[in-house]
Amino acid sequence: MINIFIIDEYQETKNILIKSLVAGGFDVTSIENGFISIKLVHDKFPTTVSSKLNIQNSIFPSIPRLHKVFEFIELNYHQKISLKEVAQAVGYSSAYLTDLVRHMTTKTVNDWIVERRIVQASILLLETNDSVEKIALKVGYQNINHFYCQFRYYYKNTPCAWRKMQLSKV
Repeated sequence: MINIFIIDEYQETKNILIKSLVAGGFDVTSIENGFISIKLVHDKFPTTVSSKLNIQNSIFPSIPRLHKVFEFIELNYHQKISLKEVAQAVGYSSAYLTDLVRHMTTKTVNDWIVERRIVQASILLLETNDSVEKIALKVGYQNINHFYCQFRYYYKNTPCAWRKMQLSKV
């Protein structure tokens, strides 16, 4: 969470700042005594995932300048894709795209690809009886061990244990 202190008495200025923060992918959590508290909307994964979740709107921030980047990731996350391919698809150099995405979201293009894959894997873990290996392949991982490591990083648990824990809550 980040706190911003505003030294401006005009409400119009505060409203413009708040609209800009929301458009930039932040969630305004409170406004008190001149402080605006914000956080990145998709800073953490949910502990449970709904099958009615609209992935395009749920994990990618609404940043018009990056819409094509996120659209490309959404359409191709399930196969092997690289930064170079994303950059070519949106007409930027790899270096420029890296800097742009990191500056606007604090994450890299690869972070977004991984996050999209992990969210889809968690949905498949809950909605299917497929093996973890099969799910890892479906969401674009060629190396199962790499999938396990990344899943554990995001959910602090193995895919099997996470699935069991989530299904026991239902």
